Amino acid sequence: MAIGDDATAAGFPVVPDTGDGGEVRLGAQEINRTRDFVAQVKNLVLAVWPVNKGGTGATTPANARANLGIRSGTGPANDANGGSTDGNIYIRLP
Repeated sequence: MAIGDDATAAGFPVVPDTGDGGEVRLGAQEINRTRDFVAQVKNLVLAVWPVNKGGTGATTPANARANLGIRSGTGPANDANGGSTDGNIYIRLP
């Protein structure tokens, strides 16, 4: 891929590398390389990571909880279900 392709694909603007007289703008390639790097990191962050690699292996909160073995329910904190559908997680101690 050319410098700036990852940035463009991620929707980031790139710095043109030529001016009116055809001269290369100072630092344009380095700026675009940096934007490519940011785009690549963004794609890694948005990727679904498996549990054994530190992720949840899911794209939804419900599937993430299921993959991590967290049960959810609709009861209060002392409910035997151990959680709530509002996103809060309650731990029931013995």
